[in-house]
Amino acid sequence: MTLPTHLITGLVIGKITGQYSFAIVGALFVDIDHIFSYVKNGVLINPRKFWKTITDTNDPYGDQRYILHNFLIFLALIGIFLFFNQRLSLVFGLAYLSHLVLDALDNADYFPFFPNKKINLRGPVKYFSRQEFLLMFVLVMTFFLI
Repeated sequence: MTLPTHLITGLVIGKITGQYSFAIVGALFVDIDHIFSYVKNGVLINPRKFWKTITDTNDPYGDQRYILHNFLIFLALIGIFLFFNQRLSLVFGLAYLSHLVLDALDNADYFPFFPNKKINLRGPVKYFSRQEFLLMFVLVMTFFLI
């Protein structure tokens, strides 16, 4: 899913929990993987390359959904965070998990146990499509209705 979809999901979780900052950070934190990939591959200095990269279902570099998209890393981080603050860790963890679930729902490659590529989740929602924009609309409506 795209950044706006994750952001809106973080806003919904923030509204439900009353912890907007932790929910938004949790929903977006995972995509640090993308930033490392963009820097490493010179994507950020070329606007055309950047647009093509962020709107393409395929990952031309094979590292955009990297270590932070790994489900075991998610469990480890949340386990560590729980020692410091259970309530905020649960908000952050729910938002982080929402990110992983949304990425599993789109049709781009998602390897939940990366670097192991034996399991590849490709969901029914086309990446950067009308389907995703409809999902974003539903999330926005949810935000305003709750």
